[in-house]
Amino acid sequence: MTTAVAVRPALKWGAAVVLAAAGLWAVERSVNRAPEPVTQDWPDSPFSARSISRTYAEAMESVDRGVANARVAADAGRDQWLMHEMLAGQYLIRAQLSGNYDDFAGAQQALAEAFKVAVAKSGPHMMQAKLDFTMHRLNGAEKQLAAMDQYAVPPSKMDQSEMAAMRGDIAFYRGRYDEALALYGRADALMPGATTFRRAIHASRTGQVDRADALFTAEIEKLVTAAPQIRAYLELQRGILDLERGRLDDAMAHFRDADGFFLGHWLIEEHIAEVLTLQGKTAEAEALYRDIVRRTGHPEFIDALAGIAEKRGDAAAAKQLYAQAWALWERRIAQFPEAAFGHAIDHCVAKGDWPCAQRLAEKNHEARPFGEAKVALARALLGNGRAAEARSLIETVLASPWRSADMHRVAAEIYQASGMATEAAEQDRLAKAINPLA
Repeated sequence: MTTAVAVRPALKWGAAVVLAAAGLWAVERSVNRAPEPVTQDWPDSPFSARSISRTYAEAMESVDRGVANARVAADAGRDQWLMHEMLAGQYLIRAQLSGNYDDFAGAQQALAEAFKVAVAKSGPHMMQAKLDFTMHRLNGAEKQLAAMDQYAVPPSKMDQSEMAAMRGDIAFYRGRYDEALALYGRADALMPGATTFRRAIHASRTGQVDRADALFTAEIEKLVTAAPQIRAYLELQRGILDLERGRLDDAMAHFRDADGFFLGHWLIEEHIAEVLTLQGKTAEAEALYRDIVRRTGHPEFIDALAGIAEKRGDAAAAKQLYAQAWALWERRIAQFPEAAFGHAIDHCVAKGDWPCAQRLAEKNHEARPFGEAKVALARALLGNGRAAEARSLIETVLASPWRSADMHRVAAEIYQASGMATEAAEQDRLAKAINPLA
C-alpha cells in the first residue's frame, strides 16, 4: 500500500511561531508594565519594538537577565500576583525564543503562584490564556478569557482587542475559519491593524497565498524600524510561503535575509537546513542540523538527522537517532501533551509506526480539529489500512476552505488506495499546482 508523505515539521513550526508572535507585543506590554508598590527598571523584552538585539545570543542574554530579575522581584513580593505574572511573562518570552518546554513549565509554575495570591476577579488571566493557547490548550485559553469578561473593571481597549483576536485564533484552530475572520474584525475595530499577522496565516491556509505574502510584506514596510527579530520572523514567514510552493531559491533568499536580521536563531537555521536537504545539499544540511541539535536538543531535528541517515542507507544510525528522538518526544508529551502531539506524529510516520501515528493524530485532532490535524489523522488512518474512514475525513477537509499541497497529496493517496484512480489523478494535479515538488 502507498502511504502518504509526512508533513514537514518546519512548516508546522512556522505557523505556530507567527500566531504566537501575533501576541508577543501584548505579552511584552504585560511584562514591562510598572506594577505597584514595587518599582523596578525592567530590561526591554527581546520582542519589544525597542529591542536592539541583533543576534539570538544577545536576545537570550537579555531575557535571561529578565528572568533573573523577575525571580528576585517575585521572591520579594510573594503576596503580589503581578510579581509572579511578570516572572511568567519573562519565562514565556524565553520559551518563545528557546522552544524549551522547561521554560513553558517555568511560566506555568509562576502563574500558579500568582493565582494563589490573587483575589477574586483578578489575576494573570491574559498571561495564562496566552500560555494555554501556545501549548494548544484551547479550552483552557477560552476559560481564562471568559474570566476576564467578569472583571469588575472592564479590560482596556487594547486587552479587549487582544481577547477578540485570541478568540479568533481559537476558532481558527477549531476549524471555524469564517468565525475567526469575524473575530479578527472585532479586534481590528478596537485596535486597527491588530490582526495582520493572524490574517496572513489565515490567508496562507485557505488558498490565498499571494494575499498572505502581501500582508507580511505590508507589515515589514510598516515595521521598518522594528526590532530585528520581528523583521526576521516576518521574512521567515515569507520564506515558508515560498517553501510550501516549492520555490526553493526564493525561500532560501528569505531565510538568509531573516538570518541576517537576527543571526543565529535555530528556528531560522532549521528552515535553511530543510531547503538545503530539498536542494540535494545533504552534507551541508546534515552539518547544520547537527549544530542545531547540539545547541537545542530538540527532537524534531534529531528526526531530521535520522531521515538523512536513512536516505543514505545507514539504517543503524537512523534507528539510533530515532530512538534518541523518541525519548525526548515522550518527555515532551508528558510535560505538555497537547503541544507535543502534532509534532510527534511526524516521528511516528517517518518510522512507519502507523499505530503510534494514529494514536497521536487522534489526540491532536481532539485538541485542535483544524485542517492540518484532520489531514494528519487521515494519513494515519490510511497507514493503518482504514481507507474508508480516511476518505470520509479527508473529504471534510476538501469541502472546507483549508488548502495545502499536503492535503491534496494525502487525498490522492487515499483515493488511489480506494480504487478511485480518476479522483486520485485530480488530487495529484492539484497538489502539484500548489507545489511542484509535492
